[in-house]
Amino acid sequence: MANQLAPEKVGEKIVQWHSCLIAKDVESAKEAREKTIIAIDKMKPDDKMLAYYQLISFKHNLLVSYPNGEKAEAPPLNTIEIERDDYLNYMYYYVSGQNEYLDQRYKSAIRTYKIAERLLDKVDDQAEKAEFYQKLGMSYYKIDQYTFAISYIEQALEIFERDSLYKKNEITCKLALAIIASEMKLFDTAEALYRELSKMTKPYPYENALTYHNLGIHYIALDQFVNATESFKMAIAIPEFKDSVTAVKTTYHLYNIQMMMGTYSHGFDELEKRVKRLKLPEFIARCKISRGLYLENSITLVDTGLATLESDELFFEYALMCDEISHYFESKGDLARSLEYLKLARKMGQNNHIVGVNQT
Repeated sequence: MANQLAPEKVGEKIVQWHSCLIAKDVESAKEAREKTIIAIDKMKPDDKMLAYYQLISFKHNLLVSYPNGEKAEAPPLNTIEIERDDYLNYMYYYVSGQNEYLDQRYKSAIRTYKIAERLLDKVDDQAEKAEFYQKLGMSYYKIDQYTFAISYIEQALEIFERDSLYKKNEITCKLALAIIASEMKLFDTAEALYRELSKMTKPYPYENALTYHNLGIHYIALDQFVNATESFKMAIAIPEFKDSVTAVKTTYHLYNIQMMMGTYSHGFDELEKRVKRLKLPEFIARCKISRGLYLENSITLVDTGLATLESDELFFEYALMCDEISHYFESKGDLARSLEYLKLARKMGQNNHIVGVNQT
């Protein structure tokens, strides 16, 4: 073919595309992707550059599909070329870890990320390294390993704060640190971060809604249910957020608070259908507990939901729900059952200190 593009020229376009993905600039990433596809079609045959394109394409699909609850399929990968190049090998394990994380296999994600970490010295771009630290930190957060989570997220934040191009990444890191602080009962630290984030996120509607979502969860920890309700409603009211996967979780928290306060009216049946359709095991379990506790008076449903949380090693969430169940039975005067679930909450809370990455 005449006038074929040199692989190096195509590589420049892939780098530009990748930079948009790191900065979470989805619209620019989509434009860059289209330009890259055109360039790939005109490129001189080069298996290494094609493998690079395939990996970044997979990363793009993961970023774009997850907020809408869609499953990103991995493209065919040239594993021979990937294994020959250290950077491509790093990228392979990085995107594989990201895929595991989005599928809620957090320990498997950590295992995969740790393989990528061995090759991190092959990554020259500091923002790309920061993105890695952020993702690994969030994986540790998901299994309640706060010390590791904070360490990695703070490393990422230190890099992202140096460049305004990565403002959304900075916001993501601070949101994570705020919710970790709240879960560790460092409420003053959490509230200081949320005050900062409420100003930072005004130009970014989706991140602004995430701030309200996380703030609502923070208010639940403080038993400030009216404030929590308002925060969740403000999140859902933001158009850029209301159809996202996270908005489904926001809606669950809103309905659950309404049930606790005796103000719930309707909508839970449809929520349960959406949670099942999106295959969100934690919230399928939470819905069973809420339905059993508040709507059907079924201790069997409650215990089934708890068993799911335990089998998925969601120990923090298990303890939270046991605390809620304990308070419910205390309010009904059933002190024996209240004490039973309080003991379960304390016992399961101890699992927060267990470190392990044997999940498959």
